[in-house]
Formats: sequence, C-alpha cells, structure tokens
Amino acid sequence: MSQIRSLLAACVLCVGPSALGQSAPSAADSMLAAAERAISGCFAYAAVNKMPPLSVVVVDASGALIASKRQDGAMPVASDAALLKARTSVRTRAPTAVLSPIVQGDAGTRDAFITMQLTSIPGGVPFARGAEAIAGAVGVSGGQPDQDAACAMSAVEALKAKS
Repeated sequence: MSQIRSLLAACVLCVGPSALGQSAPSAADSMLAAAERAISGCFAYAAVNKMPPLSVVVVDASGALIASKRQDGAMPVASDAALLKARTSVRTRAPTAVLSPIVQGDAGTRDAFITMQLTSIPGGVPFARGAEAIAGAVGVSGGQPDQDAACAMSAVEALKAKS
C-alpha cells in the first residue's frame, strides 16, 4: 500500500501546477456557474469534434456533486463513470489519464484502486479556483477514453472564460 501512495504522490508531483493551474475560475464566480460553464464547454468541444453523446459531471473539492448533465443518447452508466472519474481526480489531485500507467500491469495497485473506489480511465481532470489548490474536478464519459480526456480538458479550459 505504501508503494501505491508513493506512486500517487509521484504522479501528482509530475502533473503539478502545469495541469492544475490551467484553470482558475474567480473566487467570486459561484461553483454552480463555473460547473455549468465547464459542462457547456465540454459539450461545445464534443459537437465540434463529432463525439458521441456524453455525460459530464462537476464535483467540488470534497467530491460532492455540483452539476451533472447527460446528453440524449448517452448510456445511463456514463453518468456513473463520469462521477467516478471526477471524484478520482479530486481524491488523487491528478487527471485520471496520468493514473493509467500506474495501474496497468500491477494487479495489487489495480485491486487497491477498486477497493478505494478509484479509476484510472481517462476523463477526469481537477481544477483550481482562486487560492484553492484543488477546488473540484470535471468527469466525462461516453466517448473513447482519449475523447473523454480531451473533452474534460476543454471543460477545464472553459472555466477561464468569462460568462
């Protein structure tokens, strides 16, 4: 278990401010407004890139749900997967895409992830807010893993924009 913690810590250090600092919604911006902007940004990205129907979830720093939307035609289970991805990003303080190499090929780590209700499937990205290092995360599911990850990043980028 200490190996898993060490790997996760190393992962977060590698990701560091470059990934987390990509978004910084204003502290004056309500979390709900920020969440809605993130979801709209993801759906806009998905439309331009002709992605399949998606579910997008935004959670706060504790992993509590702020907003969730599922497009018509998205599998119902996609909402559960998006929530798991968002919560994993908050709990590990890292995008889920960077966790995949840690879990692949290591049954012990994979079992620990399952036990801790974490996922290494790409599509979860944490975001900062004002002085908060981690204010929440976006989770996306419904496309291929690389599509979900790109859409989650576009959601985080949308947090920079003013509504």
